[in-house]
Order: sequence, then C-alpha cells, then structure tokens
Amino acid sequence: MKKIEVVSIDRIGLVGEISKILSRINGNIITHTANVSSDGTTAMSHFIADVDLSKEYDNDTLSRRLKRIKNVRQVKIFDI
Repeated sequence: MKKIEVVSIDRIGLVGEISKILSRINGNIITHTANVSSDGTTAMSHFIADVDLSKEYDNDTLSRRLKRIKNVRQVKIFDI
C-alpha cells in the first residue's frame, strides 16, 4: 500500500486526472481527502490518498506520471 500526496493549483478535473492515472496502473483508492486553500490569489489543492496496487509499482515512475498533470507542483509517495 502507498500514501500519495499531490499539491497542485486547484482546477476542475484535477482529482479525476489523478484517479485516471491510478486506475491505469490498477490502483485502488482506499481512502482519500482533497482540500483547497488559498493565499488570497491562488487556490491550491492538496490531495492525499491511501492506494492499494495490484502489483508493486516504482514510486519514482508513479511520481513522474503524476507530475505530468497540468499545474501539479509537488508529489510525495510513501510505502505504508
């Protein structure tokens, strides 16, 4: 199981794009939260999920895929 954290400029469809990438690698989202905060000028989304993968998947490769999503600023992946 992995914990995935994605920080991005908030926009419509962001959670859907993250979910699509996880689905393509046979990932099952067990729990997730998505929060939005603003500094007055930019709304930032913070997505956190516990994901079960059907096979072991390299954290660096998954991180690169998630970072390709438009406006993503940071990705952290931890084995749990």
